[in-house]
Amino acid sequence: MYYKEFRQFLINNHGDLFASLQTAFFEKAVEAAQNGCYEDALVLGEDAMTLAKYSNVGYPNIYMAGMLCQCYLDNGMLDKANDIFERVMPYLNERDEDYNEDVDKFLDLKIAIDKAKSNQKKD
Repeated sequence: MYYKEFRQFLINNHGDLFASLQTAFFEKAVEAAQNGCYEDALVLGEDAMTLAKYSNVGYPNIYMAGMLCQCYLDNGMLDKANDIFERVMPYLNERDEDYNEDVDKFLDLKIAIDKAKSNQKKD
């Protein structure tokens, strides 16, 4: 079984489990960030994003990715923030009622990433 088929098998047969694990990791990431443990928050957030690949949650993963992108940006991890941006944009769904708002938010993140990168080059 190749990757795409295996991934789809996991989503179809174990998506609920991965969604539960993803939620648990993301909640811990938020808790860690609220307690000032930013490095732990980023690691937990990355793990949540990995689990999202196999969950059956779908579109709400976009919001989690946006929060992780902002965390990377806030911590000066601009390449990682940009990577999240580039991976998420193709998944925005024009049929979703929040599409325009989501695009605007991610484009605002991209502007902030590019501005921060520009400022880094000046220093």
